[in-house]
Amino acid sequence: MSTDPFHLNRPVHLARRDVFYEQAEQLIAQLPSQKSIAGQKEIAEKALHLFREAHRHAAAANQSLKTSDRNQLFLDFLDTAVDNTQSITRMLRRQQAAESDPCPLNLFLGSSDTGAKMSTHYRRCAAHILKGLLQILQQAAQPYQELQQTSLTKMTATDKARYDKARACFATEIVPED
Repeated sequence: MSTDPFHLNRPVHLARRDVFYEQAEQLIAQLPSQKSIAGQKEIAEKALHLFREAHRHAAAANQSLKTSDRNQLFLDFLDTAVDNTQSITRMLRRQQAAESDPCPLNLFLGSSDTGAKMSTHYRRCAAHILKGLLQILQQAAQPYQELQQTSLTKMTATDKARYDKARACFATEIVPED
């Protein structure tokens, strides 16, 4: 029996981490092409869920004694991706509310144009955060591939087979609904 009880499921957690991260990354890359606020919000919410799942599985994999510093740094990176995606989702939700008719903000404040002004503000904030997130995701491509390759290289044949089986089970193409 291994002295590291967390190592047993490490390949499965790494496979889930990788699949969910890659799917979330694909969704975020699609955000700029989505025209409607509702569509953007839906894609961002799906990406947020996937980033959270990737983070959860990365944390579970990192409980093993076989965890490297790079794995911990990637977990911290995933935390950043979760926070940024959550911020985008919230800005889109606020924008959608500010553009609704009647606008709750206008009703509460007794204003006729606050909603429109805030809608513009929320749209700009979401776009700015998205731009930064896309930039760090692009910069993460090579370090992520190196981390993934290092993890795979260090696996035994049995662990690699478990990784591949888990990855195949969770790998599906993400296509946003129109």
